[in-house]
Amino acid sequence: MVDSITLTVNSRLARWLLFDHSRQQARTGGKVWEKPPIFSIDDWLRQAWLQSWPDQYVLTELQSKHLWQKIIREDSATPDLNLLHVQGAAWQAFKAYQWIRQYRLPEDPAGFNHYTEETKTFRRWMTRYQQQLQEWQALDPSELLDGVLQRMEQGHIPLPGEIIFHGFDEITPQHNDWLKFLKGRSVPIHFKPFEPAPVASESLRELISQKHATVQKYEDSREEVIQCARWIRSTYQEGQTIGIVVPEMGVYRGLLEREFKAELAPASVYPWEDQRVPFNISMGTPLPHEPMVHLALLLLAQKNNRIPLLTFSTLITSPFLNNPPDETQFRRDLEWNLRGGTTTHVFLSTVLKPNQREQYPALDAVLNRLMDWVDDTSFRLPSEWARGISIFLKAVGWPTGHGTQSSHQFQALESWNKCLDSLSSLDRVLQKINRHQAVSHLTHIAGETLFQPQTHEEPIQVVGLLESAGMKFDHLWIMGCHAEALPPIPDPNPFLPFLSHQQPYHLPHSTAERELSFTEQSLFRLAHACNHLVFSYPAWQGESERVPSPLLALWLLKKNTIQSSTSHQVQDHPDFAVQLERVEDYFPIPVSAEEKNFIRGGYSLIKNQAECPFRAFAVHRLASQQKEFAELDMDASFQGKLIHKIMELFWTQVRTSERLHDLEKLKKLTELIGGCVEQGMRFFKLDTKRQKVFFELERERLTTLIHQWMEYERERSHFEVLDTESEKIIHLDGLPLKLKVDRIDQTRDGKTILIDYKTGHAQNLKKWFGERIEDPQLPLYSLEVKADAVAFANIRKGDSRYRGLSREDNIMPKVDSNLSKENSDLEHWDDLLAFWKRGLNGLAGEFLRGHLKVAPLDVKDTCKYCDQVTFCRKTELLTSTHGEEA
Repeated sequence: MVDSITLTVNSRLARWLLFDHSRQQARTGGKVWEKPPIFSIDDWLRQAWLQSWPDQYVLTELQSKHLWQKIIREDSATPDLNLLHVQGAAWQAFKAYQWIRQYRLPEDPAGFNHYTEETKTFRRWMTRYQQQLQEWQALDPSELLDGVLQRMEQGHIPLPGEIIFHGFDEITPQHNDWLKFLKGRSVPIHFKPFEPAPVASESLRELISQKHATVQKYEDSREEVIQCARWIRSTYQEGQTIGIVVPEMGVYRGLLEREFKAELAPASVYPWEDQRVPFNISMGTPLPHEPMVHLALLLLAQKNNRIPLLTFSTLITSPFLNNPPDETQFRRDLEWNLRGGTTTHVFLSTVLKPNQREQYPALDAVLNRLMDWVDDTSFRLPSEWARGISIFLKAVGWPTGHGTQSSHQFQALESWNKCLDSLSSLDRVLQKINRHQAVSHLTHIAGETLFQPQTHEEPIQVVGLLESAGMKFDHLWIMGCHAEALPPIPDPNPFLPFLSHQQPYHLPHSTAERELSFTEQSLFRLAHACNHLVFSYPAWQGESERVPSPLLALWLLKKNTIQSSTSHQVQDHPDFAVQLERVEDYFPIPVSAEEKNFIRGGYSLIKNQAECPFRAFAVHRLASQQKEFAELDMDASFQGKLIHKIMELFWTQVRTSERLHDLEKLKKLTELIGGCVEQGMRFFKLDTKRQKVFFELERERLTTLIHQWMEYERERSHFEVLDTESEKIIHLDGLPLKLKVDRIDQTRDGKTILIDYKTGHAQNLKKWFGERIEDPQLPLYSLEVKADAVAFANIRKGDSRYRGLSREDNIMPKVDSNLSKENSDLEHWDDLLAFWKRGLNGLAGEFLRGHLKVAPLDVKDTCKYCDQVTFCRKTELLTSTHGEEA
């Protein structure tokens, strides 16, 4: 017989009890002490089983769930389940079988076959599952306790001298059978803090009242978490413990970690500070959320030699892969040059030129290893794939690259290796699989692995409702106590008969009565385990309104509001080494004669100066720009460029309105337009073969759109296209600008028309008449070419038309000469040209004189899509009268 042991309901409680034991020893002056025998019940049972040298082995939870998936996929009666349905069904089947064993449910086929189609299906799956266990001489995880009991009866596992069960809210019939055996062998059994039993509602209310409990209502979950953090700071004293219990931990976890760090460990927001936080949060986050693991899965998941540009960017710049310092600049340049275009994918075999492969061997090696990986079409056992994955990742330098690992990354790597071990354990279940299947299973395993770096146990514990079992605190705050979380909504298992199995045996989550009883028991246990108790709930979660749990009704009337406006976040307490002095520095920086030779820009320079002088300064003088990766190879911007090219190709051949009419009469217009569309696509080197159906539809769309526009053009009187995409350099107040006009037409009587194609919404002509000319392209060109009309050609389905102004009426359809509609001070065409000249020269002069103040013309519209907002710091500089960002 072995010594006394303590068995806890979960691993979290075992760690907490060890921490509490060490804290008590330190309080009494202890220097060294023996570690007490405290284990989670699952760990102890598995250890005891293995030490008995059994003939059977116990499946892991992962192996069990994958066996269920295999059985479900191979069931000919359920052929239409997709992958997500299979995984969900396997999880429910796993739980159903677990409850059959734990609650001693009847397995009579009649009880399943005369209920629902789901229960009949599960009974068929369960028969196959049990047959497979028998063939393998294996036990389901839920059968481990029965196996240990049997080995104890046979004398292969020694009996403990005493067992203390800690933190159990419920004892299942399976537990009871074991306890009866132990008591029959005179093994003392104790429960802490007390033996599980249903709690009367009156007893719960009386106990909570003794704790002077209050219920706090907050506007939303974020405010609830912030106020809780400030309460912790004001309440905590050395030597005390504080518990935060969160029934909806999955909803709150990210918010808790972020706001608790900001309030309780403000310096932890600095990346260079490795500050220890004074709290532990349970549950962890999915392992793929770790950047190094996310990268590994991203590489493994590539299907072929053609990879997304964003993935390629991650690959060549990641610190977790082989990236020596002498290649860093080249990789940055390569990635930058791939941005801003229409490329969405790259080919690993051609992305580097031959001389670049020789010059940058580390990058070449990474690309070659990845090409070898995506070319692997073999079938192997999961354990062989696990070894192959490790070899591949090591070959590309993962996870250290050319750096060193932090403790956090080392622990993430350990978790990753456990995932590979788990994959290896599936040989018997999955047998030989291909690369895609191996990566899919590994991704699923990693996704279900919660990663929580091992840290010191702290006096402030943030735990879920179940994980709080058995823990004691000086102060306790229970968060998120709204009606839908406390008690939770019932969720019965679809594979177990309700009336004969779930309801009479009071299975978890089966009925509202069961959920209420268990919640009351949990609250009683929590109230018993603390000296001071606070409940809270948010009035809103997202867009859903919340009401307090009915279990808290008695204490809602107590007015003891916990509300603190004292923030400890870094952003609210800037700590500078010297006293700061506010200086408004708007002194101009004129353009020098030497700098003028290097300034590049066309109408966009004047447009930026008109809309915001600082943006013009940043973009055209400092070369500050943001280039995004193309998400689509034919986004709205590119479609506009393509239409410009098609129109250029078309009018280069057609030239006159008479030729346009002739083509229509000869029924050759559509053919010519289609040819121009095809030429345009080839010009931009679009990969039309890979997406044949899409590009065929796009050809049809563009051909129809251009044909509809030509019908509109045929309504005009005679005109000739003098030039298309014409480039000119003009000098504006000494500033050279490179301009391009889409088209120049001339009428029969010699009138000149400047045309600018637009494929978006109709342009607002008022932008030509403001004090600062916002749309300067056509006004700028009119300074160089003596024009009699300027117009936007709006080529858009359902809204194709010209919009513009002219010297006199009837030069173009629906383009008139009434300038006073837009500006009452302008009566004649020459007045408009003079107005534009003054305004445009004024903007050019501003730019040359170095006027660079952050002064957006329209804060809402100008700043909406600007990529310089972090540079100009408009948040600090532009505020409304209410102190909010304008």
